[in-house]
Amino acid sequence: MSAHRAKRPLLARSVRALAIPIMIFWALLAVSTNTFVPQVEKVAEELAGPMVPTYASSQAALLRIGEKFQESDSTSLTMVVLEADRPLNDGDHAFYADLMQRLKDDTAHVQYVMDLWGKSVTAAGAQSADGKAVYTLLRTAGDSGQIKANQSVNAVREIVAANPPPPGLKAYVAGAAPLASDTLSIANSSLNNVTIATIILIIAMLLIVYRSVSTVFMPLATVLIEMLVAKGVIATLGHLGYIELSSFAVNIVVALSLGAGTDYGIFLMGRYHEARQAGESREDAYYTAYKGVSPIIIGSGLTIAGAGFCL
Repeated sequence: MSAHRAKRPLLARSVRALAIPIMIFWALLAVSTNTFVPQVEKVAEELAGPMVPTYASSQAALLRIGEKFQESDSTSLTMVVLEADRPLNDGDHAFYADLMQRLKDDTAHVQYVMDLWGKSVTAAGAQSADGKAVYTLLRTAGDSGQIKANQSVNAVREIVAANPPPPGLKAYVAGAAPLASDTLSIANSSLNNVTIATIILIIAMLLIVYRSVSTVFMPLATVLIEMLVAKGVIATLGHLGYIELSSFAVNIVVALSLGAGTDYGIFLMGRYHEARQAGESREDAYYTAYKGVSPIIIGSGLTIAGAGFCL
């Protein structure tokens, strides 16, 4: 028996001996990082990089155009579209002229206004063939996906909404920058709903597998603590400037934490139960599960880490 015990891995024996301190450590880490550091969603929103890297050909071309024509130093493009249920008239043109002036006055958020309809030479090119719609291109501050770009989009929307258009005329804010802003906003707002739905599905799956509330509690508690630790540590690293974050990265972190944590928990508990049913003691079953599942966890974890690093 003593020789058998001596062959047991040192790490496995240490984990078993220090189980309670290890659990306390992870619980404290989850609480501290989620209490004293801004939430990871907020950190990702503040530190988000461009949705499309500035070294991409399309973005580099936009920056080059902005530099050469002295228009803008960002890659955010926003369209303001006016559409009427009748041909545009002088009242619509006056509204347009006032709107263009108010946009030009907001130099903090609007770096360039392509005012084609306001000039007789180019007016026909900006107006639709039926004479019921017109558009103008804006280059707003910040690169698409960054908080500065999202703030610029919100500022443009507020300017457009501040002065109601004449009867029969509607004003829209569209384009790449508003689309990126809306995409990130929807992704952030839906993250909590996705997390709650995923946890409910995990509970249902565990109940089907184990048919015991007390048995389900252990892997579920482990998964929740794991998710909180992952979000807290990543928020801390991002807040301190060690890593860059985005809303998509936060979504991936939550998905991986919930998915991998549940799978690993089922693997460990399943292997432990198999050993117990084979007649092994609780201690022997623990080491059997540890030996059989730890290579799987390490291998899949390194695979995920490598894939994440490549992204």
